[in-house]
Amino acid sequence: MTLFKVSISLLLAGLGWASAAPQLSAQSIIVNPVQGPLKVNVRTNRDASGNGTPSYGPSDHLEFYTRVNQDAYVYLFNIDPQGRVNLLAGGGLQAKGNFVKANTTRVFPKKGDESPFLLTLPQGVNRVLAVASPSPLNVQDLAQAGASQTGAVPLKVTGQQGLAQALSIVVKPVQGWVTDAAQYAVTRRKLGTLPTLDPAARQTQVRFDKDARLSEVYVAYADRLRAAGYQPVKAQYGDDRASGVFAAGSRQVTLDVRKSGRRFDVKLERRS
Repeated sequence: MTLFKVSISLLLAGLGWASAAPQLSAQSIIVNPVQGPLKVNVRTNRDASGNGTPSYGPSDHLEFYTRVNQDAYVYLFNIDPQGRVNLLAGGGLQAKGNFVKANTTRVFPKKGDESPFLLTLPQGVNRVLAVASPSPLNVQDLAQAGASQTGAVPLKVTGQQGLAQALSIVVKPVQGWVTDAAQYAVTRRKLGTLPTLDPAARQTQVRFDKDARLSEVYVAYADRLRAAGYQPVKAQYGDDRASGVFAAGSRQVTLDVRKSGRRFDVKLERRS
């Protein structure tokens, strides 16, 4: 299986739950020192062979497959190359996790749904952590204020260390939880020179012809916004239009990209 694996240490004889606090693996991912019967597996839809790190472009369809050997609540956390952490809620926080039946595989997002989450990711290697628990975990407090309750929910924490510390509070009272992890790469195709948009302007727009996909042009401008200090808040993707909101502190801008044949109309508008 393609991924960095988390190892679970054995509980020494005679130790009780009080001394079996959550631990960090060498990758700073939280693990349970108490081995139990519950097992969880996570992989991507291009991870069946287990060789190498699967790659995805912005127009590809990304799916996560999770499987448990007992009935459990499963939570997926994605850590991108810049350290941003998202909970892949899939109907999400309000449902207190994704309930998965024993020996069945759950897919996120659901079959047929688009993967606008890929449009929010920078280039590089992402890691996804699956946490399975026999009872629901209280993860609501980890979400950023005003975060959507569906799709990819941004969390307050940053990086693997921050996620591990936050999860240690959430999972510590619950026995029997387990983890698994996988990784995948986000790549870009070079599109050459594209017209410039000024994120400081109240509204700016360009029109040009390009032999490219809608998603490729959208992420090219999204990468420019990241370079200017903006981070994606959300993204929507359709057949001929992609749009999203980006924030830098209290400032917000919307990026709107429309495609008709080879013609692209790209607009950047300041919201605050």
